[in-house]
This record gives sequence, structure tokens and C-alpha cells, in this order.
Amino acid sequence: MTKEGYFKKYEYVYDEYYDCYICPNNQVLKYSTTNREGYREYKSNPKICVQCSLRIQCTQSQNFTKVVNRHIWESYVEYAEDVRHTHQGQDLYRRRSQTIERVFADAKERHGMRYTRYRGLRKVQHYLTLLFACMNLKKLAMWKKKRGMLPPFSRTFPSMLSKFMKLVTINKSRLLAFRPEAGFVYTLARYYISGF
Repeated sequence: MTKEGYFKKYEYVYDEYYDCYICPNNQVLKYSTTNREGYREYKSNPKICVQCSLRIQCTQSQNFTKVVNRHIWESYVEYAEDVRHTHQGQDLYRRRSQTIERVFADAKERHGMRYTRYRGLRKVQHYLTLLFACMNLKKLAMWKKKRGMLPPFSRTFPSMLSKFMKLVTINKSRLLAFRPEAGFVYTLARYYISGF
């Protein structure tokens, strides 16, 4: 972040063809090196900066050198920013609230993603992977239902349901000990135990 009273980074113009920056006094900052964090460093000529009238607004460096950093992927960030300001980009950005952000809101409100019950990054990652896989399956089922692509009610479903109910009956005491956040299986088991 630039200190108050100094030139901002956008006031140094990047010349893509010559791979250099041009300062507000129309002097060239040439490429020097790339550091370990992935930033390319562009440095001014100290012989020119010593005599510059704008040096007070440019740098406090004791060796009279201005350094401007540019990340190696910054051209892609600039391209994405340009696309975002087009009409098509603005339409996509508006649609984002109905598609991307809605998924996270749904997970947070309906599927308990506001807090986690697990400790450790690995356990939370496994939980979230399962959660979003289930949400994707739910989305696929709703999409297929809307387009009439779901198969007719199968004869195997009642037999699968009866096997599930037998499993619930065997583990009735363990299921009663579950917390309500356990989800669909817990709710189905509670309805079955209470006799629907």
C-alpha cells in the first residue's frame, strides 16, 4: 500500500512490449530480477532519480532508486479485470449471485456449514467433500426432474427402503442418541421409530 503523498502504482505505466515501467516523469524503470515470491522487480536509474524534481513524491530510498513490483501472473489478473467490465462480464457477474453464492448460502443455512463439528483440516476437508458431493447429486436430481429425465418409480425402491428400515430397527438405540444436526438419515429414522 502506498503512503499518502506518494505516487500510486497505477501512475507508473507498464509497457508490455518493452517490459518496463514508465514513471510520472517519463523515465524508464527497467526489469532487474524476480524474487522468490514471484514478483518481477523494475528499478529506476539512480543517476536520473538524484536530479528528478518529483523524487519526493516517488521514493525515500537512500540510494535514490524507485522499485516497482509486478507479479508474474498480473497480466492475467488485468485481463480478467478487463473482461469483468464488458457487458457480457457484467451479466455473468450478476448471474453469480443466483448460481455460485446461492450454493454456499444453501450449504450454510440448510446443511450446517456455518460451524464444523470436526477438528483438523483433513477431517473438515473430507466432510465438505461429502457435503458438496451430496449437494451436487441433489442439484442433478432436481435438474433431471425439471426436464422429465427421471426414470419412473422403480420396483426396487420399496425393497431398498425396507432394508433400510431393518437396519434402523437393529440400531434403534444408537440412532436415538444422535443429535438433530445428523441430517436426513436421522430424520428418516426418527419418523420410522415414532411410527410416521
